[in-house]
Amino acid sequence: MSRSKSDSVRWVYEWEQDGEFASFPEVEMMGFDRNQEAMALSDHRHERCFEFVYVENSKVSWEVGDELHASHAGQFFHTKPGEWHRARFHYMEPSSIWWIIVVDPRELPDWLGFGEADRFRIGDALASLPRIVSVDMRVRESLLKLRGLLRQGTAADLFLVRHYLLAILLQLLYPPVARQLPGDLCEAMLALTAEIEADPERRWANKELAAKVGVSESHFYRLFQDMHGQSPAGYIDRLRMNRACELLRLPGTSVTGIAMDLGYKTSQHFATVFKKYMGVSPSQWRR
Repeated sequence: MSRSKSDSVRWVYEWEQDGEFASFPEVEMMGFDRNQEAMALSDHRHERCFEFVYVENSKVSWEVGDELHASHAGQFFHTKPGEWHRARFHYMEPSSIWWIIVVDPRELPDWLGFGEADRFRIGDALASLPRIVSVDMRVRESLLKLRGLLRQGTAADLFLVRHYLLAILLQLLYPPVARQLPGDLCEAMLALTAEIEADPERRWANKELAAKVGVSESHFYRLFQDMHGQSPAGYIDRLRMNRACELLRLPGTSVTGIAMDLGYKTSQHFATVFKKYMGVSPSQWRR
């Protein structure tokens, strides 16, 4: 197990054959990260493991092959054994995430004590999960419990360790029915999101956005946060950064020109926001 200077920011557990949890080979790695700025994450894969990443706060975009997947607070992103994947543009957005790398039940005899038939049934079910799964946010309790047990080392009860791993996987396999918005309000929010995405350069105000869907400003903010896992301002900034990356790829474009086109008053402000989300300055990203 390794830790950074602050456990509240980063924590990582790695299984070792002769370590404290040698009898818990089902999990190869587990970790938690709270990133105030973008963090580099390039192409990687796990040969015989599923990777599950739970977004506790904010939003993270992923690429698997040519597919783009956006996950937000309250959702798991997952990859299958052997799949190459990465964060979009090789950088994770500022966020709080948990990740857990679980050996494919079909690859490990006596996985969590299950017999062969059950192991293959669970493995097949995990392999058929959609790329993004919305879960009850109480799954965080199981993640915290599992982290606490792994920190205890030899003092931990292995039965409880396995129990909380299974509780997390059951949330993925049997997620709760999502809270549904009234049909007309849901359609209005989706239409508004499409309008924002079509014109991210515009200086949108929450009061204006709330009026478009016919609710109060505070109610709109909560609806948007529930739907997208972040504030309207944060969502719009991410759209602008994605657009900035597309423009930086074009020959002849200047950083100052892109900043003005995206509605930033100065290139310095644009560069500050860009580095927060992408991890490097616009000029460094272009190179």
